[in-house]
Amino acid sequence: MFLQKLSQALVRCAAIAVSMTAMPTMANTSLDFSDQYERIFQIRVVSPDAGGKSSIGSGFQVSADGHIMTNYHVVSAYIDSPDTYEIQYATQDGKTGELELLDFDVVSDLALLKHPQPAADYFHFQQTVPSKGELAYALGNPGDWGMVMVPGPTNGFVEHSYRERILFSGSLNPGMSGGPSLNADGDVLGVNVATAGSQLSFLVPAKKAQALLNNNRKLPADKYMAEIGLQIRVWQQPRVRELLDMPWPEEEFIGRSLFGEIRHDFQCWGDTNETDENRSVARVSKWCRAGDRVYINSDFDAGQIEFTFKDLQPIKLNKFQFARTQHVYLSADNQSSFEQSTNYRCTSDFIKSSKQTRDSYRKVVTCIRAYKNLPSLFDSLLVVFNSEGEKVFKSSLSLSAMEQSQITAMHKRFIEATL
Repeated sequence: MFLQKLSQALVRCAAIAVSMTAMPTMANTSLDFSDQYERIFQIRVVSPDAGGKSSIGSGFQVSADGHIMTNYHVVSAYIDSPDTYEIQYATQDGKTGELELLDFDVVSDLALLKHPQPAADYFHFQQTVPSKGELAYALGNPGDWGMVMVPGPTNGFVEHSYRERILFSGSLNPGMSGGPSLNADGDVLGVNVATAGSQLSFLVPAKKAQALLNNNRKLPADKYMAEIGLQIRVWQQPRVRELLDMPWPEEEFIGRSLFGEIRHDFQCWGDTNETDENRSVARVSKWCRAGDRVYINSDFDAGQIEFTFKDLQPIKLNKFQFARTQHVYLSADNQSSFEQSTNYRCTSDFIKSSKQTRDSYRKVVTCIRAYKNLPSLFDSLLVVFNSEGEKVFKSSLSLSAMEQSQITAMHKRFIEATL
């Protein structure tokens, strides 16, 4: 009996081994791209006064005229302060030189540079969107340690994002940003966006890079900030208009009919302090956030949309103590230094309601700040207090990089949906 079972097991193992040899694997489908390594540039933002690199990334030539593609965030320090920095390239054999910035797409995180002495050969873009599971081969220079290739499958577009970004299962380390991800034919299917070496990274689709190249223009340095503002406004207009025009799917929260993941680019989470024996206030909360933020520079990002709901009830506090806990904390979802935006200016008002009783009130606090260098763009914080007896239901909405009319319309829609 033992010999019969052993024989059957050996037959099954042999069958599995045969089937595995017939399946394509990462090892036998990966190609030799070693001849492409020397075609990748290290992109450096350099401070001539300090004599050192401020930031590094990767780049690659995309035309016979010497156009070099990289990420916007790789050269953002130069775009923010073109009089302070310059952009340089370094080749695998140690040659260096200065590059000229021609154009950028801040929303897609792309920048187009110009090489003074272009090579005869250059990379071509894949003309179709990669299918899920298609292998990509990412090239770049991580951490200034030398050129590497990282293979991995593509997984379609990121679901919780309004922008089109390809999800890539490969470790793109800092320094690889701006390098190309190639298909099996050696064509560029996307531009790397490094995410600190996690196994989930992103690629900017090749069609976005092709569109930037097709612009065929050179932006003057004194127009950089105006162009960033224009690009963000153009991106926000359909994004916000769609939110205003669409129905917000209802979800129940603590007996209330509210909303949550109102569109595919939103995600929601929830929490409670029910297990905290020392709590003085019972709290149940829910917060939702859109999956997009546009990087502008190291202390400034924009484009976030976030809203929260909190159901609050005192346990160990009297009504006066509980009232003192209901403050408006000015905590914007996006980071922005005072150099980039003004302080918030706030107003508050009480709203009358047919449901209002002697022991209830409805209060709205609205806070706005302006962007100093990006005209017509603002951040806002909206907080709505709905008091019913001893309980308080608190809703908040944080908007970033929107025009005043968009903020007004979003506030109105949010208040109507939460009161």
